[in-house]
Amino acid sequence: MKTLKQLVFPMIIFMIGISLAFATNAKNSENSMLETGYRFDPSASTIKCIATSVQCAPTGGPICTWKDANNVSHNLMKYVNNTTCGTFLYRGY
Repeated sequence: MKTLKQLVFPMIIFMIGISLAFATNAKNSENSMLETGYRFDPSASTIKCIATSVQCAPTGGPICTWKDANNVSHNLMKYVNNTTCGTFLYRGY
């Protein structure tokens, strides 16, 4: 019985450690996927896909938004080029 405890207890501690390592790694990789959100401004002269200071995720829940100086909310998208923005981005958690 004593040898069983000596074998099982370290295995349980080892498995908990591995589980926590994977949980931490998953959170870090999620944060590394964040990217700058761009807003599309059709009235702008040359550069219509304008960078914001908001970091967004490529997948997720609600659409990532940014509010301008007039408190108007804009949906944020991926950058394609100066005249075109791509698909919507989402809030990173």
